[in-house]
Amino acid sequence: MTCERYLVQAQSNENAARSNENTYPDWTVTMCFYAALHWVEYYASQKGDDIRTQFPEKSPHDSRRGYVRKLAKKLDTRELEKLYNDLESASQKARYLEGKGMEYTSAIDFFKSHQLEVNKSFEKLQHIKDILQNKLK
Repeated sequence: MTCERYLVQAQSNENAARSNENTYPDWTVTMCFYAALHWVEYYASQKGDDIRTQFPEKSPHDSRRGYVRKLAKKLDTRELEKLYNDLESASQKARYLEGKGMEYTSAIDFFKSHQLEVNKSFEKLQHIKDILQNKLK
């Protein structure tokens, strides 16, 4: 699998998130997480890292979290792990209607009422992109 495949998917997810921000803020948050996920995959493939081999966990998400944890330590930017985990948590809130504040009737209602969280998802994604792009230079 080529590195560029991950980059194209990351960009596609971010574009979809931006185009659906006002209509489907719940999916916007989820797409921001998946864009970040593909940025991590892109970074790993650029560095020749095989996440699933290096972190053989129960699920690809568990493997990726392990990789991000180790990468954050290696790059001396623990913020990377926090940003990634925050996006994943927001995505889980949107997809599974679980987490603080989910007494709303739907995730779409929650995120329409919490636009700041949607905005923060874009900010966190951008910060992850900045960290990884700078380390690839």
